[in-house]
Amino acid sequence: MSASLVGLALLLLVTSCTQVITGNAGAAPDQLPASSPPPAASSPPLSPEQVSATTVTALQDFWRAQFPAAFGRPWTDITGFVPVHTTQPGASTPPCLRRAADLADQAFYCPAADVVAWDADRLLPQQVERFGAAGAVVVIAHEVGHAVHRRLGIDAQRARNPARYPTILFESMADCFAGVALAHFVDQPVDGLPIGLDERDQALLALVAFRDPLGVDAADASAHGNAFDRVSAFQTGYAEGAGRCAGMTLENQTFTQRRFGSADDLARRGNLPLDALLGAFEPDARPWFSSVGATRVPGWQAPPLGPAASCPGRAAAAQGPAVFCAADGSVAVNPTQLAALHQQFGDYAAAVEMASRYALATLNAVGGSTVGPAAGGAVVCLSGAYTGHLVDGVAFTLSPGDLDEAVQVLLAEDWVARDSGGRTDPAEHGFDRVATFRAGYLAGPQSCLPAA
Repeated sequence: MSASLVGLALLLLVTSCTQVITGNAGAAPDQLPASSPPPAASSPPLSPEQVSATTVTALQDFWRAQFPAAFGRPWTDITGFVPVHTTQPGASTPPCLRRAADLADQAFYCPAADVVAWDADRLLPQQVERFGAAGAVVVIAHEVGHAVHRRLGIDAQRARNPARYPTILFESMADCFAGVALAHFVDQPVDGLPIGLDERDQALLALVAFRDPLGVDAADASAHGNAFDRVSAFQTGYAEGAGRCAGMTLENQTFTQRRFGSADDLARRGNLPLDALLGAFEPDARPWFSSVGATRVPGWQAPPLGPAASCPGRAAAAQGPAVFCAADGSVAVNPTQLAALHQQFGDYAAAVEMASRYALATLNAVGGSTVGPAAGGAVVCLSGAYTGHLVDGVAFTLSPGDLDEAVQVLLAEDWVARDSGGRTDPAEHGFDRVATFRAGYLAGPQSCLPAA
């Protein structure tokens, strides 16, 4: 987060003691939070070689059927898929590169040879170890997405008009095509390729790991997208299909990646200390949520932020680091728990958790139920809408990395989706929470509220 640090109150703390190859899967992955969910277990465990071989066959089969159905023209099989042993002396060099070692920790599509290649010694094994089969599927499906570009003639259009297809749009389209393929594998499971609803979350975590470094502008020639943009493109393909991916433009696709707005924000790497975050959050969030509630209940004012001890009880405690107190409509935080969330994920993970409790207060004020799955969905949606408001904030605004922190906490934890009883929909996955958050971010708060 970025905020003016002048005059910020300490508030509640006093109440408690990388990229090298064009068209590759992305820059070198950052470390995810330690609590990121482990890959779903398979029995027996699949080797990276088995996963990649099965994925290649499944993707070729999928696009043979999908490409004619979506675009009305035949699919030509990709000429080659090349696992490259980048750590072995004398390893064969794949097309488009000078030496095998140049592919270390990378995957790419070579349009001149119509070949997909990947680092079989480090990249794919690491993906399978961290994210299960979904990690390998995302990498290879993204590169196959570039082969879809070529067969649609988008490569040629880009060569004629590069401004029409900047790198970030081109890469988002490949992420989108990967989402189309994964949706098919979830709906029609492939023998030997364990991809289901749990694995969708692992696929998104893999994309988060390949996000651009903080501060890379969306217009940068190397930009592939921050976590929010990459996940958004993937989910678009998953939900809307290949035609939507091929029709992506700068006009119909939102990109949120940005440079640091100040030297101070850069020095902090976009993270406010928790006391500064608390001092800046309430003066911004309280008026915003008040304005949303007042559209249904004129004059309603969101409550001030108080200490969690003011709302005792099991239901309040079960909500987590921030609390909406159903008994009196107040909003409070547990500074110790909030500090742990802030340290683990970053400042905006803490902010979005607090925003979710203000969302519950708003939902309650307009006569909506604060319990049950519908309440949890409305709360996540309103948290996304509030986040959208911060894009053009003045005193309190988003920094590079904030949306990535929101995606990570939504995938790893269900705090933001908990209702006033501390419960969530047992059928819900992180994938669903991110999609609902995005919907609010894009459509605004009125799309989240129950019908008047």
